[in-house]
Amino acid sequence: MTKFSLDLKLKIVKEYLKGTSSSKLEQKYNVKNHFSVYNWANRYQRYGIDGLKERNKRIKYDGTFKLKVLDWKYRHHATYSETALNFDISNTGTIANWQKKYNDCGSVGLFGSSIHYDQQTIEHSEIERLKQENDILKDENNRLKEINKLIKNRLSFNGPNIYVEEKNICDANVLALIQDIKREHQDYGYRSVTKALKQAGYSINHKRVLRIMNENKLICKNKSKNTIIKEGSLQ
Repeated sequence: MTKFSLDLKLKIVKEYLKGTSSSKLEQKYNVKNHFSVYNWANRYQRYGIDGLKERNKRIKYDGTFKLKVLDWKYRHHATYSETALNFDISNTGTIANWQKKYNDCGSVGLFGSSIHYDQQTIEHSEIERLKQENDILKDENNRLKEINKLIKNRLSFNGPNIYVEEKNICDANVLALIQDIKREHQDYGYRSVTKALKQAGYSINHKRVLRIMNENKLICKNKSKNTIIKEGSLQ
């Protein structure tokens, strides 16, 4: 993975803020990660030049902090980029990994076993963790009640669409990631979006990406003279 010096990152950010598109800057400076230019610019605007500096050592976050970050993201309906910026976390993929661990193992997955604390610290952390997890579960429960209420109301009128409603809920996280990419790269088709997702650590089938983008009207069609380039024919 190519490392960029502080001076080069600052140069790229200044060009971006003057109006040069991120796509052109990626090609000009051989930036492989689609999120880098956008992320650098946001961190520079929020934290100044310190936001572009490499950190000397890997920062370790405890489980309580990880829960706090995920709780904030959930309550504010924020993207991974917005959440990372708010908590000064340089790599958005870090939060995505926490979310995956939480989804797979619950809050236990966010607490490592290699660090030892005294009994009082453990008890305090456990209480704080349980409080935060309880708040998150309450919010999720209330949300599910609202969804179930809507489904029941539609049952007698639109039975076949019940599956579609539930499917949309399952795709909500994928849609949020796609919207994050499209916000920065409006000209991306579904294959480019799928590639960007894989680079960010998400292995999502391109057919699923295409379906979600179609359902949410996120497909762009480029017209050149009398030729319409349709999604899937040229990517």
